[in-house]
Amino acid sequence: MADAERQKAASEPAQSGAQESQEGPTRRVAPIQARNQGKALTPASSQANEHHGPTPVLTQQIDLFIATGRAAMPKDELATMEHPVYAIEDGDQRILSYEHNGVTLEVTPSVKGRATIHDKDIVLTCVSKVVAAVNRGEAVSRTVSIKAHDVLTFTNRSTSGRGYELLEQALERLAGTRIKTSIATGKPARRRTKGFGLIDAWETITRGPNNRLEELRITLSEFTFDAAMALEVLSIDQDYFKLRKATEKRLYELARKHCGNQGRWKVGLELLQKKVGSRQPLFKFRAAVRGIGEEGSLPSYHLIFLHADDSVVFYGRGDAGLAAMESDLVSLPKPKAEGSRRKSVRRPAKKEI
Repeated sequence: MADAERQKAASEPAQSGAQESQEGPTRRVAPIQARNQGKALTPASSQANEHHGPTPVLTQQIDLFIATGRAAMPKDELATMEHPVYAIEDGDQRILSYEHNGVTLEVTPSVKGRATIHDKDIVLTCVSKVVAAVNRGEAVSRTVSIKAHDVLTFTNRSTSGRGYELLEQALERLAGTRIKTSIATGKPARRRTKGFGLIDAWETITRGPNNRLEELRITLSEFTFDAAMALEVLSIDQDYFKLRKATEKRLYELARKHCGNQGRWKVGLELLQKKVGSRQPLFKFRAAVRGIGEEGSLPSYHLIFLHADDSVVFYGRGDAGLAAMESDLVSLPKPKAEGSRRKSVRRPAKKEI
């Protein structure tokens, strides 16, 4: 990616489903799904798949970070968007060995489990802060100091006592999970095989008689810090943090990485499962992906499962996605009218001689 393009990708906000008109693309999701499933479309089925977006929970999320001088839009790391570094299952203590297009990855969890994609929210908060400082021309450090309340608010988490407890548990998993990888980072690009933790160190500062967690000091790994300094990031929709299913988060990351603000990205189900990092049997993963597509829960994107070739198509919710959906609506086979299908005739079995 050229410097100007990388700067634009890092600084421009992602297209938000809540901020732009979605009526056109949304109305075309149900017809494509209906044709794909080989059945006629009814008005009821057309309305059933309309996406209304996640229910707003913390409307002050972005304003808070503007007021405190932190990143107004969340950022995600390109390398970990592409590859399944983070677990999508709680308590996963299996070693992950992954290879794709020359990139090798080995993720080793600690006794407390592998860091999950929900734990990654803390890293994204720090990365967002570093990128914002770089864009403002300020000096930055691998050690990021941030209020615990700001992390919870920015990532749309509960600010109850339990929320603070979960923060510390996530930090332990992030520091304990070890990575060995050959992913290239930095400018000029360097390919290196290196082992490191998802974060190098962490420290908490508490206040008051109840030892309430007040401040976090997190030292990012060199790998993550180098990527942030090189602006190897993408802006993501703020509603990403409202997703509660780990698979939803991974699907959104992959859609943002490959589809971006373009119209369409198609991928085979088996390759998608590999990139998501799911260890489910394929039939269960297929059912989960179909369910997410039918719910329409992904910010900025529609997801449609194609039975014909066992693949998934992501469409952006903007004009480019609308154009792609209209094109596919023409190319997909039309459903047969009710009653037009040939009825099978049961023939009497031949008598054995």
